[in-house]
Amino acid sequence: MTGWIRTLLGLAALALALPATAQPPLANTPAIAAKRDQLMKAPFEQRPVIGAELLKLLAAQYGEESQPYVDALQLHASDLGMARQSAEAQRVLERVIALLTKMHGADAFPVGRAQQNYALMLRLNGFPERAIEPARRHIAILTEEAYGCGRVTRHDYGRMVAGCIQDEKDLGDALFLFGDMMIDLKRADEANALFRDTIARFEPRWAGCETDQWGTKCDRAARNRRDVMADYARFLTRAGREPAARAIYADNARARVEALPGCADDACRADLWLLGDFRAWLDAETRADAKGGHDLGFRWLPVFAAEPAYARGAAADADYFDRQYRSELDELLAGFTTGALAAGERDRLLALLTPLGKADLVGDQDRTETLTARLADLDTAFDQAAYGDHAARAAILRDKAEVLRQIHGDKEADYLSAMRAVAWEIDDGDDDAATDAAYRDAYAAYRHARGDANALSWSMASSYADWLVRRDRRADAAALVRTLLADPGNDMTGFYADPLRASTMASGLSALSDPHGDLNELHADLAEWILRDGGDAGEALRHARHAATGKRAYRRAFGFAKTDEAGYAQATDDDSFFNRYNRRYAGFQTLFADALWAAGQRDPAATADVFLALQEAQMGTTSQAVAKAAADRALARAGVSDLLAQRRGIDAAIDRLMAEGMAIAHADETERQRLIRVNLGEQQRLAFQRDEIDRRIRAGAPGYFELIRPAALDVAAAQALLGPDEALLMIVPSEFGTHSLALTRTAIAWHRSDLTAAALAAPVRRLLWDVGASLDFTEEEDARWSAEGEGDFPFDRATAWGLYDQLVRPLEDVLAGKRHLFTASGGALSSLPLGILVTAPPQGVDGDPAALRATPWLADRHALLQLPSLQSLQLLRAVADRNAARSGTAMVGFGDPVLEGAAQTRGGIGGRHRGTRSAAGLEIADGLRPAGDGPPLADPDALRKLARLPGTESELKAMQALLGAGNSRLYLADAATETNVKRGKLSGLSVLFLATHGLVAGEVGGIAEPGLVFTPPRSATVADDGLLTASEVAALDLGARWVILSACNTASGDGSAGAPGLSGLARSFFFAGAESLLASHWPVRDDVAAVMTVRLFELMQANPGLSRAEALQRAAREIRQDPRSDAFLNSWAHPSAWAPFSLIGDGID
Repeated sequence: MTGWIRTLLGLAALALALPATAQPPLANTPAIAAKRDQLMKAPFEQRPVIGAELLKLLAAQYGEESQPYVDALQLHASDLGMARQSAEAQRVLERVIALLTKMHGADAFPVGRAQQNYALMLRLNGFPERAIEPARRHIAILTEEAYGCGRVTRHDYGRMVAGCIQDEKDLGDALFLFGDMMIDLKRADEANALFRDTIARFEPRWAGCETDQWGTKCDRAARNRRDVMADYARFLTRAGREPAARAIYADNARARVEALPGCADDACRADLWLLGDFRAWLDAETRADAKGGHDLGFRWLPVFAAEPAYARGAAADADYFDRQYRSELDELLAGFTTGALAAGERDRLLALLTPLGKADLVGDQDRTETLTARLADLDTAFDQAAYGDHAARAAILRDKAEVLRQIHGDKEADYLSAMRAVAWEIDDGDDDAATDAAYRDAYAAYRHARGDANALSWSMASSYADWLVRRDRRADAAALVRTLLADPGNDMTGFYADPLRASTMASGLSALSDPHGDLNELHADLAEWILRDGGDAGEALRHARHAATGKRAYRRAFGFAKTDEAGYAQATDDDSFFNRYNRRYAGFQTLFADALWAAGQRDPAATADVFLALQEAQMGTTSQAVAKAAADRALARAGVSDLLAQRRGIDAAIDRLMAEGMAIAHADETERQRLIRVNLGEQQRLAFQRDEIDRRIRAGAPGYFELIRPAALDVAAAQALLGPDEALLMIVPSEFGTHSLALTRTAIAWHRSDLTAAALAAPVRRLLWDVGASLDFTEEEDARWSAEGEGDFPFDRATAWGLYDQLVRPLEDVLAGKRHLFTASGGALSSLPLGILVTAPPQGVDGDPAALRATPWLADRHALLQLPSLQSLQLLRAVADRNAARSGTAMVGFGDPVLEGAAQTRGGIGGRHRGTRSAAGLEIADGLRPAGDGPPLADPDALRKLARLPGTESELKAMQALLGAGNSRLYLADAATETNVKRGKLSGLSVLFLATHGLVAGEVGGIAEPGLVFTPPRSATVADDGLLTASEVAALDLGARWVILSACNTASGDGSAGAPGLSGLARSFFFAGAESLLASHWPVRDDVAAVMTVRLFELMQANPGLSRAEALQRAAREIRQDPRSDAFLNSWAHPSAWAPFSLIGDGID
């Protein structure tokens, strides 16, 4: 939306003015009235659709050749522009011109106004050459309209003086805008000729005022002439023709100024307009010759000060024009004093100003110079002060604040910033009393200068409250914030509820950071403190709701313009510069849910609010990856994927122009400014082309932009998404507990346990250790956990039952009997496959294989599918084509890369008797570091030291035997290279199978993202260093129904609180275009892997009605029930054997 702010201002006058007699009476039908009301209340992105519907109603009621229809059509053009549909907006304005021409004739004034709007739109969209003709046409029509003003005609019934809609002043403005555009096109001579011809035509008319031919009053004619000449002088100045402009300014003012001393009546006295003309003359003379300008000022400024208007302007009941006269003359005197003092004219200034009672202006300037020098000394002293001497540095800053107050007053931003700097400096020390006083003084200064309902006051309050909390004075912080938020201006509920006003939150500089960010941080902080202290839950709910709603409104305010997309990316990146020190977005949503729970609200409306909040909390990077992939598939299906490439090319070109614009330099400042405007025009032209591409994307792939940025679903929409045998389980931890929400087609239930996000991490880590996940743990934890449980290979079923009991059991009634259960878990729980939770108190010994087989696992109740978020399911189903045949190769597999470490089997023995986190559960070689000085590359020599994985070859060949050699391609050993992955045809596949080492972020020194290991090359290149990183995966052109990642920890994060919902690898495969993933949460045992994956496909072949999720459920159960591997530390009954895989995505078909 940001790029259209200027366009909106420029097109504000789209509604044409017609004489009242020309406008048909409006007899709105109820349908038209309702549609108009809907249009006025709609957000910008929805207005074009509603506007089109209104146009149909108006056409049916009045016809297209009617003023109501044309007025609405012009408003529609503006709405299209605001919605970034620039090309369509231009076409609509062309239609407006055609209709008005047909209705009134080509030379009618309404047509001229429409031509003006069309020219302005063309110029703002970067097409100034195309704007020349409509601009000329507008000026020609306006010239005739203005020329006819005051024409005398005689009739039988008497003499008539013609009126007009616009006169010479409007014509002068139009000529200046035209000239300004022609200067940028280096065609200033054409505009100059048009100006001169127009003036020459009007000179006789101005001179013929108050005659039988022209009834215009002579004083008005003279004023109109001066206005046009002033516009001409402005044009000449912009064109670099300063001497000619200076002569016009002088001619406009000299005669009237020189008549002032002898003036004896009001007709020749100075007024606001004469003062303005004199100021323009004085400025022009000073630019050309400072001394000449000063002489002019010394001669005439006392005369203007002696005029009656200046004295009248001091009265309390003075009219507007006299007040403005005095104000502008005082401002002129102050500016003149500054320049004259700099030129050494002190004595002349005192002689000028003393009789006027303005001698203090000289003293003020002297004082300002002295104080400015003092500021420089204080800055030097601060730079030289010892960094750790906070008291001394704070004293300097306090002196600086006082100097700034004396210069600018106590409401100026520099003074306020200095007061805040004092508090921050003392805050670094250990004098609490001094720090408190400094914060209190700074906060008081902000409130005095800006009031409580102001972003600067919010920010200062946040700093002060933060310090109070850090000093265990939460009650004082709450009192401070509560007082501030009591200001009615700090309740933005109505603002957020108004789509039009809320859409402005992402305009201009607000696109960089949330304009209400600090306000909603304060609302959230107060809600949190109230909940922690057991206060009024209703009050906490009001503040939490405000904060959550405000954060949502900011995100939703972004459109799809280039600047909007950059702003949205920044707003949704919790680790960005503007967000990293603030509460995370999800935290606002879960706090709202916590407040609803604390307030005892369990009614359907509260549950619906919680449902939306928990969805918002889960909209992370994986959801964005799924959204991007779904949108890309929609484009591909529509055959318009090339448009996205064109869009990216335009973005790159705009970026280049922006960089070039920042570097523009020229010795001639006028020329430099012209070059900057030309550069901006080129950017606007590209933005226009981008808007047209977006229009074509909308036409070719409706819903694309909704896919790329999905919104949370309401309860009804989510229930409609689910089948009769499907359920959804959302689990979202928070500061105060863990929210669980179950949804089916007919029911919804919500529960919150007291298990906080921090407390949840411990049992999750315990269970992940038990199954052998890649996990950082201490020697003490390893020893303690190894000593727990009975038998040689126990699993902590009591902990698994405890999690189920608190998180899932309260919702059992809703979930009962559903074949498929989609799960979307946040925080630490996202790293744990929920199938290993135990649904009843465990019986028997934890290490007894028979007891493990008899255990009631959640995996047996439902066929489980993991989702990054509910929106992911909606996206996957929106673009799924379940009947599409997969032609060509059914499977492509990569595995058993050539590595020189001793061959080892994967997985086994859970957490017992193994080291801390290592590559795929193996010892990782020393010396894995980036190679070279370019992009961070893995060191192939270090990768080669990893252990060989021969079991992966067996796994892949078993799959090939099942699917048939003709339907599969395997890349093993020397062929299992990163190059072959990147060059291979990976679209149109049923299965992409990758069986190799998976490295988590940080295991390769200097590379902060996860990756998959392939046969290392002799030397690393950007194309192939042996490690396919997550970012490289995201760049693949992938089109696989399944991606099977049989490696270490390819499914989840590290089990820590706040970890992403899925691993970087899993997210990247979705981003590349995978429809679903079969990924492992821990190293898959070689003896299990080949059996598990092959059996999964066997079951699907034998049972066509079996879903992928159910096939995985049965394969896992068969593994668990198989007693053949019940040897020491090796039982398949243990979850480490049967539960490593999760099906991620929509695996119902």
